Amino acid sequence: MMQPPGDRLDPLARQHVRRGGTRPPNERGAVIGLEAEPWLEILQAPDRNGLTVTEVCRRYNISRKSYYSYLARYREHGVAGLAPRSRRPKSFPARTSADIEAVVVRVRLDRPQWGARRIRAHLQRAGSTRVPAVSTVHAILRRHGLVGTRSDHGAPSAAMPEQSTTTHRTPSYAGSYT
Repeated sequence: MMQPPGDRLDPLARQHVRRGGTRPPNERGAVIGLEAEPWLEILQAPDRNGLTVTEVCRRYNISRKSYYSYLARYREHGVAGLAPRSRRPKSFPARTSADIEAVVVRVRLDRPQWGARRIRAHLQRAGSTRVPAVSTVHAILRRHGLVGTRSDHGAPSAAMPEQSTTTHRTPSYAGSYT
């Protein structure tokens, strides 16, 4: 029996279907989701439908560069290569060093009432070699769960009725001040 031309690209897909329809995990252990299936269909479309790559890309509204990138991933890794990849960077070269982060956390734990500005000023006075910006100190505190939300600090919450906070008097419609 002759195989359809589209089956030339997917020997791994057929193999997984024969095993009871289970999806194989990719390199990171995540199970392949439905996102891989449309790409498999797109990659098989030129052979199956007799279209050119340009026509397929136009039909599915993708670039030819994306098509060939996914084709290379498919040829190298099979169906698992079509799964969405993480966009998270592999490294963070500008991230604050762990020792500076530990100092910021230690100061905050010693003085829980101090905020990012005061902690930064304390580090400057103490003669630290590299003092992070106020925003960085705040990000470190937030990352470690040491910064509360605004409602924790006495700001009116949604459950409390709103009170008038104006300090000036406004004239009423009758012309007198209320």
